[in-house]
Amino acid sequence: MDAPLSVSQFNRMVKQLVECDRLSDIIIVGELKEYRPASSGHVYPVLTDGTSVINCSLFRNVVSRLNFQPKVGMKVEAFGSASYYEPSGKFSFNIRGMKPAGEGDEKRKLEELKLRLMEEGLFDRKRPLPRYPVTIGVVTSRTGAVIKDIVDTARKRFPANILLVSAKVQGDGAPESIIEGIRSLNSYGVDIIIVGRGGGSADDLKAFNTEMVARAMFESPAPTISAVGHATDKSITDLVADRYAETPTAAAMLATADLDAERDRIESLDRRIRDNMRTSMSVRDRELKLSSSRLEARSPVSVLKMQSANLKVVSERADDVIMNILTSCKHSSDIMDMRFDLRRLADYVIASSAKVDDLSESMDSAMNMVTERFGNRLENISARLESLDPERVLHRGYSYITDGTGRTVTSVGSLTEGSEILVRMRDGRAVAAVKDVIRNG
Repeated sequence: MDAPLSVSQFNRMVKQLVECDRLSDIIIVGELKEYRPASSGHVYPVLTDGTSVINCSLFRNVVSRLNFQPKVGMKVEAFGSASYYEPSGKFSFNIRGMKPAGEGDEKRKLEELKLRLMEEGLFDRKRPLPRYPVTIGVVTSRTGAVIKDIVDTARKRFPANILLVSAKVQGDGAPESIIEGIRSLNSYGVDIIIVGRGGGSADDLKAFNTEMVARAMFESPAPTISAVGHATDKSITDLVADRYAETPTAAAMLATADLDAERDRIESLDRRIRDNMRTSMSVRDRELKLSSSRLEARSPVSVLKMQSANLKVVSERADDVIMNILTSCKHSSDIMDMRFDLRRLADYVIASSAKVDDLSESMDSAMNMVTERFGNRLENISARLESLDPERVLHRGYSYITDGTGRTVTSVGSLTEGSEILVRMRDGRAVAAVKDVIRNG
């Protein structure tokens, strides 16, 4: 039996066996599973053929000579030799040259799946998110930073409940675990579902590029937000979801409203409503005063005052005539003439009195007609003013709607799906979002 070997001795023997001529200057064809430049400038790619993988090394001087930009999923021909690093006992393939060899099978299959799902319309549906969710569901790993970021962000913005379903987000069984999480949250009745993880390589994100997860997202009754994050290209989950967020924090911001901003907006709407009501009441008050002044000018009291003034003028003129007659009478004969004139004046006064009586009766009749006519008009005006009172309309069970700018909504043509409206009712207001717009006919 040979003497025992130290670890260094064994690794040296392995290095000699690995770095033999047979494993030198060979070409390996494979797909770039990973391609991560290090801070040193070296790159340590991982090649795969769909069944096996091999770790490679690509030193900085070789990287600088490449005439193309390697990307994950690209199929390449790598020229080099087997290498064994004694101190750590790691085997790798040292690449001394590399060139494209066509598109990788995995990337091609992924693009074919994207195209098929797009043709089915899975990428087109983008449902509006509820503005004030009560419960937000999250499908992600319990131990990662994703759930912490979501909880911290939501707590600062809006008081919503966060319900976590812990799921496996990479490796074998990850797609099934994510699907089970989505279905569990929907059975609970959450308002929004966030599906995500804290980023990773293309291989780490495989579960989010599977058809089964894409269809589970599309079939979810609750709107979904994808927060896979940090990927060079969007995953299929990102494309199917109702909203896409680059990070879990951004997803939490999409799912919640800013409470302070909402308060400011509601206060602003309240001020605008009050200003509009004051303006409307001021206009109605001016119209009422104008109608009252016109009605007062034609009222029986005003007509009576005018007739009294006319009678006063007639009486003053009669007094002037009598005084003129008395002044001109200086002799007895004149007195007889004056008596005659006085009789004529008396006859005139009696006749005038009769005319005044007739005029008074006519005026009374006219005033009664005017009073009745203007009384009816006043009642009609009062009834119309009462019917124009917004509060009375609201008390009869009606409401009126304004849009986000405070303008009254009178037609569905000014509404779009997801737009926000304010509904004013008898005992308060309600902020709502338009779910659908249906025109008559």
